[in-house]
Amino acid sequence: MNKIDFVIQKLNQQNINPSVKSEYLNNELWNEINWVNNSGDQFSIYENNIDIEGDKVSWFQSNGYDKHTLIIYENNSFFTWTPKTYNPIFGCFCLLLEWYKNHLIFIYQEKHDIYICSVQNKNVKYFNFNGEEIERSNDLISYETYSNKSDLVKIIQIPELVSLPSLNRKEAEKLSLIPTGLNRPGNFLSRK
Repeated sequence: MNKIDFVIQKLNQQNINPSVKSEYLNNELWNEINWVNNSGDQFSIYENNIDIEGDKVSWFQSNGYDKHTLIIYENNSFFTWTPKTYNPIFGCFCLLLEWYKNHLIFIYQEKHDIYICSVQNKNVKYFNFNGEEIERSNDLISYETYSNKSDLVKIIQIPELVSLPSLNRKEAEKLSLIPTGLNRPGNFLSRK
């Protein structure tokens, strides 16, 4: 069963009857699950915002306005978490949703910060920084804050969310960890 069908099955179990919208953007097929809840809010889940590992499935759903939710289905039960935001009306955009080393890694951008979350056993740990330059190589994520533009690149290790010593730009480049802006194709932070 593909990701879209799996999530639709789980939504149907909650008496939600979604539809799927498909379109090509830049010669790539994008699928989006849509539905309207009882309050009239339209929600969507983009295919890139779904990940499955074995019997665990996770997705990020949003009404594109002020209701943003991370959903995890594991061990025959649902876990929901509302991402931390300065103000949810300003948006919450999923940059990565991926099962990694028995943790769900969820990276998202809100008005001011990027949050790197690690979820395991319904426990959410997160680290956030004020900036929009980020890169990933395996279990390392590099980032640069708005206030700390320097020759040093900050590093955090996932899934533990442990800060590691900063690297100079030459070292970071050798490891493919030069942080770059967010204006890149979908899933640019996925495993490389």
